[in-house]
Amino acid sequence: MGDQSVFVRHPLTRQYVYNPRNAVGRALIVVAPIVAIAVLYWLYSSWHWSDGELRAAVHQAADALNAEPHYANRDTPQDDLVRNAVQETGTGPGRGVDVRGYGTADYTISTEDTEAAFCMRLLLTPVDPAARFPAVLERHHVIATVTEDAC
Repeated sequence: MGDQSVFVRHPLTRQYVYNPRNAVGRALIVVAPIVAIAVLYWLYSSWHWSDGELRAAVHQAADALNAEPHYANRDTPQDDLVRNAVQETGTGPGRGVDVRGYGTADYTISTEDTEAAFCMRLLLTPVDPAARFPAVLERHHVIATVTEDAC
């Protein structure tokens, strides 16, 4: 066994293949497909949302929105504010988040990759109520609450 090489030429194709008569060749025959499957699984999971990742991202986004005032117009939908908050959490692949607004307060957050959906309700209150300019973005305190299922 000591004189056998790790690679030998296949008799029909003349390509190099692992040598099953060598201990390292046998190990590579077993290990190579396992490593390939693990890499493919990792690639798949890094490009697709799971239910747990979406749940964590939505709850972290709600916490981030609640943490500090944001510039917003109370009279327009806040789809972009919600979408950006979910993507900025760094959870999941960061793409493919679908945010659908119902009015200016309720937003359903979902992805194509999961069956899960979450309802985020926003309540915007001006930081300085005396300086209200309707057509201008103002700083608002955001109170975001999340429930399971679509709005």
